[in-house]
Amino acid sequence: MRVVVKIGGIVLTLVLLGGIMAYLAGFFETKISIDSGSVEPSEADGWVHTVVVTKEPVVEEVAGTTRAKIETVISPLITATISSISVRSGDKVKRGDVLLKLDSRELEARVDQAHQAVIAAQATLAKGEKDFERLQRIFKSDPGAVSKAQLDQTQAVLRTAQADLLRTRRREDEAKTALSYSTILAPISGRVVERYADPGDTAQQGVPLLRMYDPVTLRLEANVRESLASKLEKGQSLTVRVDALDTQLAAVVDEIVPSADPGSRTFLVRVTLTDESRLYPGMFGRLLIPIGQREKIYIPVDAVTHVGQLHFVMVKTKEGPVRRYVRLGARTRDDRVEVISGLAPGEDIKVGDVGRN
Repeated sequence: MRVVVKIGGIVLTLVLLGGIMAYLAGFFETKISIDSGSVEPSEADGWVHTVVVTKEPVVEEVAGTTRAKIETVISPLITATISSISVRSGDKVKRGDVLLKLDSRELEARVDQAHQAVIAAQATLAKGEKDFERLQRIFKSDPGAVSKAQLDQTQAVLRTAQADLLRTRRREDEAKTALSYSTILAPISGRVVERYADPGDTAQQGVPLLRMYDPVTLRLEANVRESLASKLEKGQSLTVRVDALDTQLAAVVDEIVPSADPGSRTFLVRVTLTDESRLYPGMFGRLLIPIGQREKIYIPVDAVTHVGQLHFVMVKTKEGPVRRYVRLGARTRDDRVEVISGLAPGEDIKVGDVGRN
């Protein structure tokens, strides 16, 4: 009994599989002969479309990555505590905007000390100038009252005072410059990418605090095979497709690195992109490089009938309308489909209600 049940289950499974395969093959749909003698559709005026061959450019897609030509990492020139940061990742800034401030109390004290030293040096210099002028007048009027050695000594003191004043002024300038380092301004107009610190952290000399770039200078970098790169020229117009944005951008070849990668035999090509607010560094893009033209035939989707997995179009011939098998390719966005084989240029086909099954 169990053997009979098991055999029955196997037979039922085979029947179901056979039915599914027959359905996919179109056995349950109306069969249409490809022969012109068995098809006599009526032809209405205005429904005839002439097959036209179009020439389309053939492009090669090269994967690349977007990067900014102008990108800067901002780090402090002094070591101090961060008082405030006025930007975050993604913020847009203009050149000269305040990005962050460091604790400047110690630097302000140094500027004040340097300024007081300048005042003291100025007073010393003023006294030295008066002493030298007084001795010089006495020496000229009565050479015996003042010796030449005393005059030379006073002149040396004056020159020392002049040097001290110059040195103290330089120190004051250095203190003021160090104080200016406590306020960090945007060196370029652009967008902040990364922020590596927060208020209260200690900013150390040379350690990055912010990273920013100029969106206007975004480029796509792609490794192009040598046989194709040799045909590109600086200033040549190309197209870049960004899949994430579902858009195409105009591009211009900006740089072709004159050295091939020995491993991949490719050249690094950089193309400048048009300004796109949604575009960011590191995004994936495809560089579309034209390599020639190819003839293609496109027909309206409404001209095609489907019988199972087969595709047919109604063609006007001298003997009358003929339903002809065609092999189709990709479909376009404007409701057209490519015909790989089955039609010739200049033939007339029916578009519209052509008796779909």
